[in-house]
Amino acid sequence: TVPKTVRCCRKPLYQMLSQADAARVAVVRLKAAHTWRAVPRTARLLSPKDREDRVEKICEVTEDFCLQPQTAGLAVSMFDRVCAKAALGAEINVPLDVVGLVCVLVATKFQEVRVPAIEELAKMDLPKGRAPRSRILMKEAEMTVLCLLDWDLHEAAPHQYLEHLFQITGASKSCVKRAEFFVDMSFYEARMLDFSPIAIAAGSLMLAWQQLGDIESENKHTAQLACLCEVDLKTLFLCRHILVDHFESVFKTCEVTVRVPASAPMDDSLRSESPDSIFAPLDAMSVVPRPPGSKVDPDKFFSPLRCPPSLPLAGQSPAGPRPEI
Repeated sequence: TVPKTVRCCRKPLYQMLSQADAARVAVVRLKAAHTWRAVPRTARLLSPKDREDRVEKICEVTEDFCLQPQTAGLAVSMFDRVCAKAALGAEINVPLDVVGLVCVLVATKFQEVRVPAIEELAKMDLPKGRAPRSRILMKEAEMTVLCLLDWDLHEAAPHQYLEHLFQITGASKSCVKRAEFFVDMSFYEARMLDFSPIAIAAGSLMLAWQQLGDIESENKHTAQLACLCEVDLKTLFLCRHILVDHFESVFKTCEVTVRVPASAPMDDSLRSESPDSIFAPLDAMSVVPRPPGSKVDPDKFFSPLRCPPSLPLAGQSPAGPRPEI
């Protein structure tokens, strides 16, 4: 018979660790498996405003197809890498609007169960007066983008790190919703290209604590976050500051309250929003709703698990029986 102490040691490592310790191990493994590639400032093809417009288009496409925020983040990351190659002299014979759509297509193949149909994706973000994009154009553009990325497509997005940081710090539901929102918001800010995905996740979590007034969590876990990110505290606070600056520029928050007589008509120019007023509807919901977008049309997708009857599976004749999946 095997002694009890030896039998206990036969348990997998993850069963012997606490939830927080298991999350720390997962973070270390993620960092080891995904090397972060910083985009040098000299390799930035677009101005911050032009890049924000491109990111907005990418996010609109993902919303129209009701894709996950992680898919949008991966698509934006690929788009930035392609633009960096172009800024360094690589030839790109594809318009940037098509590059953005192709990045969404490639990202969905990693993050989603259903992939948007190329014909439907080609109709998105079509400038006025331009002829519809063909399927051949989209497929050629996809190969161009994949070659520019050196087929290195396996990346870890901030959302992946954020899930583990929640377990490490024991984040509350309100904190989770805010931090996820700030990570989504970080896609639009060009200055966030200076930070690694885990640093963006940590900065978003720190900003959530700040807005909730959770000083205890901030004092307890900030140094630990810096250690996990392998950066100094100054870098994390700079990341948080940039997120705050972008948040305030978008929502025009201000600490000065404008007093308006009750009899005066309401003027939108006198309104101001605070973090509490913005997040109050989210705190009242158990599930964060998706951003507004068009309803999902099943015909806009091709799912490898649920093929249309007219499309046989690989290695199967059109008249043959469909195997059980």
